[in-house]
Amino acid sequence: MKLSNLLTLLRLLLVPVIAFLLYSKNAGYILLSILFFIIAVTTDWVDGFIARKRKQKSAFGTFFDPLVDKILILSMFFIFADLSLVPLWIVLLLLFRELLVSGVRQYCSDHKHVVGSNWMGKSKFLMQSLVILYTQIFLYFSYSNGNNVFFNKTIIYYMALTMTIVSLMYSLVFVYWHRKTLLSDM
Repeated sequence: MKLSNLLTLLRLLLVPVIAFLLYSKNAGYILLSILFFIIAVTTDWVDGFIARKRKQKSAFGTFFDPLVDKILILSMFFIFADLSLVPLWIVLLLLFRELLVSGVRQYCSDHKHVVGSNWMGKSKFLMQSLVILYTQIFLYFSYSNGNNVFFNKTIIYYMALTMTIVSLMYSLVFVYWHRKTLLSDM
């Protein structure tokens, strides 16, 4: 198995581990969840770099890498909604956005129009990752009884809201870019 695909599988396996740690209500475990999330996000960059550098692009990686990204990010946000840190409606909008973009991508692919990754998807992933890290740090301070003046639920809410609005705007631009393919059968 190619190293880049192993890293994708590692990222997938980290999702339930991070989830378990987030539900622990233990500051030390929350710290570990932060470390594992950083590792997961880093492997996303590294696996793509390795695949390109070693010319090891594969159908497995092309399909599973973005899928695992969605599983990782959406799992974290659903956990945060369950912990009452992020409103469920924000998470559902993120899920809607991912399904919409994936549907457009699949439709275009079925019509022989290849849709690769772009700067909007990469910046969306970065914004989502930053909101997740901030929320994990908030949880760490909450469970360690430390001073969390700079980490609070109001900031989490506005960060998540801003990230969701930008993500939805990106998805509208994405649909606009591919409108000719989308309208070709209508």
